[in-house]
Amino acid sequence: MPSSEQSELLATPCVTCREHHLKCDRSVPRCGRCDRAGRECKLGFKFKPSKGSFARDQRWVKSPRTLIYIDETRGLSNGSATEDTSQYEVQVDETHASDQGSSSSSVTTPASGHPRRHNDVRDRPPAIVQSQHLPRDHDAFENERISATEVHVRRDPSGVKSTGPYDMRARSSPYIPPPRNHVTENFPTVPNLPLKSRTEAVLFRHYIQKLAICLDLCDPLRHFELVVPERAGVCHTLLNAIFAIAARHLSHTTGFDPLASNRYHDECLKYLIPMLNHASTVSDENMFAATIILRMLEEMDVPTTGQDNYSHLLGIHAFVNVGDQYMVPGSLSAASFWVGLRQEIYIAVITQQPVKLSLDHYVVDRSFEATDDYTWSNRAIVLLADVLNFCFGGNPSTPNHWTALDEATLRWSTTRPPSFNPFFYRDRTSSLAFPEVWHGSSCHVIGIQHHILAQLFLIQFDPSIPKVGTNRRAAVKQMTVRLMLAASTRRRR
Repeated sequence: MPSSEQSELLATPCVTCREHHLKCDRSVPRCGRCDRAGRECKLGFKFKPSKGSFARDQRWVKSPRTLIYIDETRGLSNGSATEDTSQYEVQVDETHASDQGSSSSSVTTPASGHPRRHNDVRDRPPAIVQSQHLPRDHDAFENERISATEVHVRRDPSGVKSTGPYDMRARSSPYIPPPRNHVTENFPTVPNLPLKSRTEAVLFRHYIQKLAICLDLCDPLRHFELVVPERAGVCHTLLNAIFAIAARHLSHTTGFDPLASNRYHDECLKYLIPMLNHASTVSDENMFAATIILRMLEEMDVPTTGQDNYSHLLGIHAFVNVGDQYMVPGSLSAASFWVGLRQEIYIAVITQQPVKLSLDHYVVDRSFEATDDYTWSNRAIVLLADVLNFCFGGNPSTPNHWTALDEATLRWSTTRPPSFNPFFYRDRTSSLAFPEVWHGSSCHVIGIQHHILAQLFLIQFDPSIPKVGTNRRAAVKQMTVRLMLAASTRRRR
């Protein structure tokens, strides 16, 4: 655009005033009407050639009737030189080549074929409007690695981290983006899944229908059900992990080939183990999710093999300990973190060891302010991790630390939403060893389970209870009564 005509182009009525049929004062950078009304002032550009600036015998280059407009903003923002597939045809009036008087360009989408004016935002192609006025949602399937530097997270204004044994101060909950339809939003850009046979299609379907729910227990966005299958189209390690766990589960429940899972597992290890030595790999959330799935496969093999090598648990540590900059709330990395923390807690309970996973991340929330049920369940998970670190951490346990954790468990129970209460409860009978409890969501079950475990470990490791002597039995009995009262109060809420 010639710089000599910049003032002329900006002095046209804005698009907002034209849409509302109002007279625009043509002020820049915002007109007076839009400024007073608090509306976004969308500047309109009217292209007019200067008269008398060219000689009569000026020769013009003949342009083709149809031009192709390619929106390269997405590729440029990702640092890629590849062109975007969003293309628009520009119809050029033939009079523009011969008469430069009152011609104007128009845009035609491939689907409609109707000319549209450039200066009307409502008539612009959707990709153009999105790139100028809406937050960009990066296509996660163009590359296996997603840059976290382009994602903005709402941080805690105070910027102060907990320095005591347990942070009893209220802290703002992590910002979670609103749920999106991950399946249809980017589906046109996802390549076809490289499935080689109907057997692999059966394995892929079995993972989605039967296994992903076990990983999305506390994830409202259901990343392992909706996002992971899409990412598997471009990440072969992730796809082989899906095949491996589905084949193992089918071999345990049906007559499926018991050796098929090993073949897919070996393909994952062939690429995953060497890549863990590179810093760029441990920031790849696709590989993080693949490691989570393979860790679930390890847990599935323990009853059969009789031992747990914790191989993929060490890989989870590498992904989590890389830092906070890659773990954005609402992302696949954050969802993988919560699954990995539950897997780590299970091992810590079985082996009576502290939780080795780093809890110094922004997605970790220890506050008690009002939020959604999934966050409340994750708070109970973090609380149990803190209790296990207190019990098995090796450092001398202090009464103040125990009291802070005990108060946190009590506060979680009293401030959690009433939706955690079961919608059906029946006491145990002579034929039932345990009471019958029905909850409305898996996140409620996970939250209640981890909270009860935190209470049990605090009772066992109460520093005020004597280690030996007759007073120990009386103290333990008193704490057991307190736990039973808390359980009965939970049922009546």
